[in-house]
Amino acid sequence: MIQDLCYHNTKSGGLGFWEPAVSKPGYSRFDEGDLYMFYLVGQLKRAGFTLAEVESAVSDILEDGDALDRTVRAKARSLHARRAEFDGKLAALECLADAVAAQPTERLFAVMEAALERSVERAVQAAAFVQDTDIEVAERVRTGLSTAVDWLLAVLRGDADAADAGEPSVSGQRCRALVERVAELVSDEVAPTCAAAKQVVWDIADTVANGRMRAVDDGAIADGAPGYAGADGGVTFAVRTLAAFLSEAENGVPIELVFGNGAFSFLAQAARACAADTDGCR
Repeated sequence: MIQDLCYHNTKSGGLGFWEPAVSKPGYSRFDEGDLYMFYLVGQLKRAGFTLAEVESAVSDILEDGDALDRTVRAKARSLHARRAEFDGKLAALECLADAVAAQPTERLFAVMEAALERSVERAVQAAAFVQDTDIEVAERVRTGLSTAVDWLLAVLRGDADAADAGEPSVSGQRCRALVERVAELVSDEVAPTCAAAKQVVWDIADTVANGRMRAVDDGAIADGAPGYAGADGGVTFAVRTLAAFLSEAENGVPIELVFGNGAFSFLAQAARACAADTDGCR
């Protein structure tokens, strides 16, 4: 630390901004003030400040004003961002670890399955942060979306029979009907924020939340009008969950492969529009 603070051109890039109490060629003597400074710099380094940031941070500490507050807040934001980055990398490694036990031909799908399931969990948590709901509803939506993910993976694996058999909560036939509707809307270049686009998102949400699609008149959703005819708290929670799930770009690959080119962006925009409509549907 003495080398870093007091001398230029050290191996680690010395600062040379602090002069010892007594300094002669080849000789330095440090007093109590120097030791206090070394202690302070040690605390700054423990807090994540680099050598290049130390001098200005010391100045902020020793001066009046709110410069120190701004410096501390900026460093906290930086460290939180780095922690989020490392958390993301660890989560990605966990997805790879889940594939270890799978056969080599299945490992790609094992990685995709693990990543999608983690995305489902994040989406449910994001929806719960916005909308108060009971545990039963959240679990129902989590199960429904997880089952839809299983169906996507079955289709990608080429196991059409298993995909169409589906689960009790979300049948394969219902999923295929939704895929066809989305593909048709994308092909017709329908705006993602129009009534028809939002209708299909509400139907997907109802399928996820309740395992069915309700019969809704074409005029049930006027363009720009909030809500879904007869929607309950579970459906609105599912809409918010879908919007969060579709906000993660990595999910675009399996969705595009199953729903068709352009489907992911279309659904993501439509889901955001529906989520905005749910502001009055708590």
